Amino acid sequence: MRRYKVVFSDLAKADLQEIVDYIAEVDDLHNAKHVEKGILSQAKNLRIFPEGYPKDPYVSTFERVIRFAIKWNYKILFVVDNGAFEVQVIGIFHTAQNPQSMINKFS
Repeated sequence: MRRYKVVFSDLAKADLQEIVDYIAEVDDLHNAKHVEKGILSQAKNLRIFPEGYPKDPYVSTFERVIRFAIKWNYKILFVVDNGAFEVQVIGIFHTAQNPQSMINKFS
């Protein structure tokens, strides 16, 4: 089974940094780094059979299938390019956020 390359968009990198900064501010840096490592580890798992993850019902369209993986309370949104064997992480959201914020970001 071929493994896919996982890449982060600039938007996803910014989302992750915002999450880390927020946790470091309201909790502590150690926990912020733990969450960062957990999200990155989950994203790394997307290398194997990324199409096994569900389509996101809020932001997927017929033209663009956006899938998601969950790590704790975070939704990792990604698209799969089968031709290039690449998974592009396009955003990371806390599941307590209003889904409308995801829709607004990707429409």
